[in-house]
Amino acid sequence: MDTKGLRVEIKDADKGLVTAVFATYNKADSDSDVTLPGAFEDGAEMPISAYGHTSWEGALPPGKGRIRTTSKEAILEAEFFMDTAHGIDTFKTVQRLGKLGQWSYGYDATKFSYGEHEGKRVRFLEALKVHEVSPVLLGAGVNTRTLSAKSGAPGVAPRRGRALAPHDSEVTSRSWDGAKTIAGLADDLRPSELRTVFAWMDADADPEAKSSYRLAHHHGVGGPANVRACLMGIARLNDPAKGGIPDADRAGVYEHLAGHLRDADIEPPELRTQPGGSLKYAEEGHAVLAAVSAFVDRTAEVVALRALKGKGMAPRSAELLDWIDADLQRLKALLSTPLGVDDPSEAEIASLFARSVAQLNGM
Repeated sequence: MDTKGLRVEIKDADKGLVTAVFATYNKADSDSDVTLPGAFEDGAEMPISAYGHTSWEGALPPGKGRIRTTSKEAILEAEFFMDTAHGIDTFKTVQRLGKLGQWSYGYDATKFSYGEHEGKRVRFLEALKVHEVSPVLLGAGVNTRTLSAKSGAPGVAPRRGRALAPHDSEVTSRSWDGAKTIAGLADDLRPSELRTVFAWMDADADPEAKSSYRLAHHHGVGGPANVRACLMGIARLNDPAKGGIPDADRAGVYEHLAGHLRDADIEPPELRTQPGGSLKYAEEGHAVLAAVSAFVDRTAEVVALRALKGKGMAPRSAELLDWIDADLQRLKALLSTPLGVDDPSEAEIASLFARSVAQLNGM
């Protein structure tokens, strides 16, 4: 979900009506976005969110709005619910703040492309789904008619908890290197670009920092979602001690990752409501895959740090890696041998694989 700012003007104070030009077409804003004519649905209705987009967190919407478009701009026609206390209070606050207060709107870019505009690389917004508009404390202005910086303090963009909203994407099952993918992301990416790579963000952290996001599963900005990364992400959700995702956000993150798997015609593993209990064969394999991937990333960090000091891997750590490699080779041999009546079951193979990385927590 992205937000854009807008300037609001009081149209009829008695009825709680406001009108605002909130988007001017073919102008690059401070997010390096260019909104194209036709991006908004003329006549589309949406709720007005409680102050600071807090209706996403359960606060009652104080009003509703409708989009009216022209050949050059998009206009919001909004109405506060003046027969409710929260509608009156919000309208009066907006009215008294005047130019000190701002508005923003939450949207999903359903169609966009990248290109050059006036010598700069921009994202062309071709179609937008506006979910809500909201009065906010702060918006950075681009000109007298349009405000197009992210609204409010860092990290308070509209959200479903802290889980990033599900979205359509191409899907691939090719190899996945999460650490390399994250390292390859430019340091100057906009939050809207970072949100196309991850499934969760820390709303209290800097939205422009890669470290504020978790569970990368896309191959770069706007890239395809990776099936392996999605499966590993769900495995981490099912292990709260390792997942690092707050309980309140687990379901939202799960739906994000599961949606990509369904797009690939893969039935997603269940989201476990409580930790513990036996795992199905595939679930155990996903957990092992996640553990191995995390351990490989950690090993790469250790190797790089020791190389900076002119050292190699410590003998005990190198021996442990050899043990893990030996068990993986044993697994490979099992899988390459046709199974007979007396051969180990799939569950036993999975358990063997799991035991081969059970020492990871001790590293």
